Amino acid sequence: MFNRSQITFMLGIVLVAVGVAVAFAVRVLSLVRYMHLEALGLDVDPAVGAELFRQIVAPTMAERTFFYVSAGLVPVGLVLLILAWRDRSRPAR
Repeated sequence: MFNRSQITFMLGIVLVAVGVAVAFAVRVLSLVRYMHLEALGLDVDPAVGAELFRQIVAPTMAERTFFYVSAGLVPVGLVLLILAWRDRSRPAR
């Protein structure tokens, strides 16, 4: 059905796509949370200090974990793509 080179290529594409999508989603989530609090006026509210506002909009441990795992998936996917490309360009024996 599929040879090893094709499977490696597809797996590389999937890992790169998932890594980029998750990293993008985590960054957008942080931006949305910040923009929501800014729209409520909490960024200039004297009752909410600057440090408290920073702590509220700071990424959580789960968001950081997802971001770093997704950032790690991208190089792994690129390595798999390169290996598949090298394997495909070799002459068949």
